[in-house]
Amino acid sequence: MPLSAQSHVLRGVLVTLALCVLIAAALAAWGSERFSTNLVYSLCIGLLTYAAIDLPRRRLWLRGDAALLPIVGLVLLAAPIGWFGGSFIASVLLGDPWGPGRMSMNAILGFLALTAGAGLSGTFFFWTRERLAQSERAAAEARLKLLQAQIEPHFLFNTLANLNELIALDPPRAQAMLGHLDGYLRATLASARNADCTLAEEFALLRGYLEILAIRMGPRLAYKLDLPEALAPAKLPPMLLQPLVENAIKHGLEPKMDGGWLRVAAGAEGRQLVLVVEDGGLGFGAASEPGTGVGLVHVKERLAAVYGDAAGAEIGANEGGGTRITLRLPLQT
Repeated sequence: MPLSAQSHVLRGVLVTLALCVLIAAALAAWGSERFSTNLVYSLCIGLLTYAAIDLPRRRLWLRGDAALLPIVGLVLLAAPIGWFGGSFIASVLLGDPWGPGRMSMNAILGFLALTAGAGLSGTFFFWTRERLAQSERAAAEARLKLLQAQIEPHFLFNTLANLNELIALDPPRAQAMLGHLDGYLRATLASARNADCTLAEEFALLRGYLEILAIRMGPRLAYKLDLPEALAPAKLPPMLLQPLVENAIKHGLEPKMDGGWLRVAAGAEGRQLVLVVEDGGLGFGAASEPGTGVGLVHVKERLAAVYGDAAGAEIGANEGGGTRITLRLPLQT
């Protein structure tokens, strides 16, 4: 199960436990058994009801985008399962006799209504949070596409202008640049259609982009891509690193007279994927143009929308000059 899904399940269990304690305390204050007895029954019923709601929901609606009405139907179906099943489990644990016949019909209906009401309240809370998270992810992706629309024409026009010059002056280099441009554009279109990609695909995209710039900048650009083979299948949002590499070139290396070096590296720390984009350029504080941090802002927004608090980004300066950006996100394959 992905880390983000695990955090959702853990949050749901914790909320269910808290709700069960409140119900047990309310029943004890009302005079229905002792608090400890009510707590055992409440926990068994609550956790079983939560499982009866959440497990089918994740199977039936894998993307979590189900309409509210089917979710309500699922809760109403899960309520009797949770109450009867949880009551039986609690009675076995406590050594109590069990049977619906021990209770009046009004009491049974009341407890079923309480179970369904608690289930509906908790489910509506999480449903609204998931819809809000989906809206934030969609907004982040829309901003990314807008950023790409602003950046790609600038890059494309510069590349075509270079091609026009190289065709007459150096046909082999022009042919090489055209091949890299073709591969880069194909990879960009493929990434734009997918919700995620592998690190191998992301690094292939970066390699095509940097090969074009290496022809344009010549010896002013030296780059290195470090991708361990074991991390090649790791998943991440598409074109996550692209804005950071573009910023490093545009604001760090191109304005520098003698250029510099760029390095993109992937590593793992436990269950975290660590991605580093660093350069030997002017440095973040010395950028010559406004908007240097726009790419980083969009990357942070995408990480927050996809992974929540499980991911983050840090920016700092290299000792010898230049900028270093470190991304940490859940390691998923």
